[in-house]
Amino acid sequence: MKILLTNDDGFKAEGIRILLKELKKYGEVILVAPRDHMSGTSMSRGFWDHLEVTQHEENVYSVAGTPADAATIALHGLNIRPDVVISGINNGYNLSSDTAYSGTIGAAMEAIKVGIPAIALSSDFKDFKNAKKDLDYVLNYIFNRDLLSNKYLLNVNFARNSFKKSKGIMITELGHRPLEHYYIKDGNQYLAKRNILNYEPKEGTDLYAIRHGYISITPLKFGNHTDYGLKELRNKVARSE
Repeated sequence: MKILLTNDDGFKAEGIRILLKELKKYGEVILVAPRDHMSGTSMSRGFWDHLEVTQHEENVYSVAGTPADAATIALHGLNIRPDVVISGINNGYNLSSDTAYSGTIGAAMEAIKVGIPAIALSSDFKDFKNAKKDLDYVLNYIFNRDLLSNKYLLNVNFARNSFKKSKGIMITELGHRPLEHYYIKDGNQYLAKRNILNYEPKEGTDLYAIRHGYISITPLKFGNHTDYGLKELRNKVARSE
């Protein structure tokens, strides 16, 4: 198996270095990741920029760009043809609406866009304890059950570190959590902040799994996000005619 490894925390980050070491038992691993920390960049790309690519050692490259830049340069500039793209392990969860902003997921989406299966991996913030403990469990669960698809990526969030051991794996949908956004003003600068308000997560969602000590695997699709809205919009037009 040939694995393209990327992330959004930068090519030197702890999470990707854990994967670089552990994934070698599954096949050939080629790391192509952003040079710098690039969280929250989703699928943003430097379409008109000259992006510097540096080879640091055999099969390890950094890109002076976003996670999506790193993935696309790997696929279409370095012409790497992997069997799977794995993005992570992200320092912090990618759950609920955060998946729309995540550079970890953005890089994986670039793979799905061209028909290559992808996995995005995220852990509890600042602690990869459970991620390291359950990495083989999760990968074997995915590979042995043939869960990879070129139609959607698998968004994996490892169990909270407040649980000494995960309770297993749940296949989930995205949940919703209420957020309060605000900014702290410092001179002419503004620092973004948010609070997660009290809520009870719906059973079967990624939020429910993480709160209750499970590993969450959520399929995320690229492209046709209009399924529900299109049907509703057409029905409204039909009723008005």
